[in-house]
Parts: sequence; C-alpha cells; structure tokens
Amino acid sequence: KKCFWNIKRIIQEKLTQMKVKYLTVLLAIILLFLGCKRDPLPEGALDRKTFINVLTDIHIAEGMYSERHRLKLDSLESKSAYMSALKKYNVTEEEMLTTTLYYSRHPREYDKVFSEVLSKVSVLIEENSQTPGIQDKKWN
Repeated sequence: KKCFWNIKRIIQEKLTQMKVKYLTVLLAIILLFLGCKRDPLPEGALDRKTFINVLTDIHIAEGMYSERHRLKLDSLESKSAYMSALKKYNVTEEEMLTTTLYYSRHPREYDKVFSEVLSKVSVLIEENSQTPGIQDKKWN
C-alpha cells in the first residue's frame, strides 16, 4: 500500500510540473502575440491619405525649388515651399513630425507610403506633359 501511495504522489507531482510547463508556454505565446501587436498612429498624427498628399506636394515643391535654384531664376526658399504644402492641407509642423516619426519606426509602411507618393508624382508629371501649351524647354 505504501508503494501505491508513493507512485500516486509521484504521478501527481509530474502532472503538476507538466501543467506548469504548459501554462508557462501558453503564457509565453500569448505575450508574444500581444507584444507583436502593431502600435496605432499616435495622437496628433496625420491619417495616411493626408500624409501622402502632403508628401506629394512637398516633393513637387522641392523639385521646383531645386530646378529654379539651379537655373538661378529666383530666390524661392525650400522652407517656404515646405510650409506652403503644410498650409494647403492645414497641417502643423508638429503633426508632420509626429507622423514622420511614426512611419520611420515602421519602414515597411513608410515604403508603401513613398510608393504611393512616387506614383502620384508620376501621374502629375504625365498629366502636365500632355497638357497643351506646356512644353519642355532646355535651358543652357
């Protein structure tokens, strides 16, 4: 009878140890999934569509600035071109910074945003190159 109780106690201890191991593994898996949850846009950040529109306008403005500066046509400043793009969408510098920092922590998402921006810029360039009266001029 004493041997039976020893076996029963050993089995109970082993079951308890197995339960603890399984619970530990289950808890680790749950924490892993919770830890991988994508963090949402922070408060004060721009929605994706607005961010893409602002970046598109900024890239167009920077292109215009670079070309005008290269040709020494006027004294347009890059900062004023940037600020006019923000003003057009009623966006503050803080909102733009918050959004840019968020996407810099999510490079895959940032890459998707830039792909959309480049696509929009390409469409705008194509539309303008087909507009009557707009001709490519070569400057010496």
